[in-house]
Amino acid sequence: MPENISMDDEFIQKLKEILESNLSNENFGVKELAVEAGISRSQLHRRLHDTVSKSSSQFIREYRLQKAMEMLKANAATASEIAYRVGFSSPTYFSTAFKSFYGYSPGEVKFQKAIKPLKKTFSKKLVAIVPVIILVGLVVFNEAFNKAPSDASEIEKTIVVLPFINDSDNEENLYFCNGIMAGIRDHLAKIPEYSVVSRRSAEKYRKTSSTLKEIGSELGINYVIEGHVQRIGDRAIISAELIQVSDNKVLWSESYNKDVSESFAVQANVVESITNKLETILSPNLSKELSTPPTQDKLAYEYYLRGEEYRFKAYRPIQKNDVWLNLLKKARLSYELALKQDSLFVPAYLGLARTSFEKNISYVLDENNLDEVLMYANRALQLNPNSANAYFIRANYYRANHQYEKAITDYQRTLEIIPNNTVAYYSLINLYKRNNNYKDAVLTLQKLENFAISRSDLIRLYNTYIGFYRILNEHDMVDYYYNLINEIETTPSFDMGRFWSYIQSNRFDEPINYVKENQHEDNQQRNGLLAYAYYRKKDTLKALEYYKKCFEQVEKEGMNSLASMFVYSGYGYALIRAGQIDKGKELLRKQISINNKNVNSKRSRDKPIFHLYSFEIYAYFEEYEEMRDQIQKFEEENGWLYWEWMVFWVQNDHSYEFLSKIPEFMTSIEKGEKQVREIQNQIRSYLPVKPPTDID
Repeated sequence: MPENISMDDEFIQKLKEILESNLSNENFGVKELAVEAGISRSQLHRRLHDTVSKSSSQFIREYRLQKAMEMLKANAATASEIAYRVGFSSPTYFSTAFKSFYGYSPGEVKFQKAIKPLKKTFSKKLVAIVPVIILVGLVVFNEAFNKAPSDASEIEKTIVVLPFINDSDNEENLYFCNGIMAGIRDHLAKIPEYSVVSRRSAEKYRKTSSTLKEIGSELGINYVIEGHVQRIGDRAIISAELIQVSDNKVLWSESYNKDVSESFAVQANVVESITNKLETILSPNLSKELSTPPTQDKLAYEYYLRGEEYRFKAYRPIQKNDVWLNLLKKARLSYELALKQDSLFVPAYLGLARTSFEKNISYVLDENNLDEVLMYANRALQLNPNSANAYFIRANYYRANHQYEKAITDYQRTLEIIPNNTVAYYSLINLYKRNNNYKDAVLTLQKLENFAISRSDLIRLYNTYIGFYRILNEHDMVDYYYNLINEIETTPSFDMGRFWSYIQSNRFDEPINYVKENQHEDNQQRNGLLAYAYYRKKDTLKALEYYKKCFEQVEKEGMNSLASMFVYSGYGYALIRAGQIDKGKELLRKQISINNKNVNSKRSRDKPIFHLYSFEIYAYFEEYEEMRDQIQKFEEENGWLYWEWMVFWVQNDHSYEFLSKIPEFMTSIEKGEKQVREIQNQIRSYLPVKPPTDID
């Protein structure tokens, strides 16, 4: 290699060599290139942007197309064969991408005298060769260069559809306005190349004073869609525009004055216009969906939109239970009225299925009757066998009823129709883990990485990787992914998983500082976590201080945090350690009573944990018959895999010293260790165990 080659050129050359070695591998993408290069995805993106002003995906795609051009010029094979050789899974998509880049199709190459790409991207180094004397031209060039790329193919397609403004005189028409907006958002979200912010996340900007650039920075998005809706009788005036956040440039806008019955056609036109502007190809399934209105009945559509509005407003985390249930009841009634108007209206059946699931899956209710969810989902599939949403809802039903193989099949069908349904991916990952198929869980996560475009996508992805590395007990990698999250979070939030990962690695000052810096409210969660961390640190006085606070709050308010679930046993052990044995034992008995109540409740998801804590308390009291019963029930619930890192947790817990003297416990934990080793053996070869280092 020449001695005068720059570090940037060396970096680009290394990337090209890696791509050349993996040219025919259609699954070799940004994530794989970053791993091979020994840097993170965000570092790769920054280096490429600074060096050649290209995104990572653009760099890979253009390299493949350039190699394809070489093969076509050499007449090395047919265009279809070359498509596969350069890593395109579809000759049709290859032809479209090739024409977009070069300006003509692969079949026209032999008729071209000069082969030049239609679009060019300039490196910053070219600025140096602009004649200094052309000062005005240089200024104009720099201003143009410093703007974000104007070519849509160069910009990650991260989008937020902001709440549309209701211009109607009647405020009640807000449901119609929101329905138009939600329909556009939902269709865009089905496009694999797009990462679309959830409606719930976008809702907070309904009456915001934030600028588009501020919104873009907070959400990590490049495009904003805004709109207005005015309802006048049976007429609807709908306007929408697509804005590029970097420069507030309106890339597309349109206004429609249509009958309400044509609302579906308006939504379809908006979606098609935006995808054309962003140079995106719609799948045949989505194209068919856009061209086929789900109902011709205006009144059915009205009722459906009302149902969607009620269901969206029914948000348990911020509502009292009776308010939440009343909104779901109104949603259900609206969907039923829609079906009375049009009994073939598939979205209304899906609305009923979702409403029933959201109501009955909740553990605040005594009865969990989900049978009608299956009935509505099946009816929707009878009417539309290609409804990805129906497969997804039915998969949720099967999962809730422990029919895991059927759930896996339906989640896979969902992804066949909508390849970027990230919730389906995460559901599959959890089901594979439940079936002890951790290899497929990791491989599915790696597939999912192709669709992790936005900041929120990446944060969830990194947190999932953290879970696998906690199974491997590889805390350097856990810290690496948490650092990646820190890099991209604009408004850091408290992460319970990070607290427990510190505890798992026996670093007690870090979780204490983490809670104090991020949990300022004097509540059960803050006090319970600090108490536990201080107890594990063997700072009994501090532990007692926070356990006492948490205990008093629980007695007054009832338990309202996972962190206070075992406050009685925690406080009891701390009192015993401090010499207040009788009071401590009394609290341990109280904890057993709470544990028994929870394991006998239909609402409990955490039975293994309650059995383990009861086992520990019975062991302390030397009540061996009850102790054996609890460890047996713990194993029947597959307790050691409830949290896959449970073994490490217990081995580091304060109770391990005396539990290790109990033969029944040691026999059980040895089974758990074997289970964890088997999982580690499944996934270790698919996950690097050392953080990548920057080439610099």
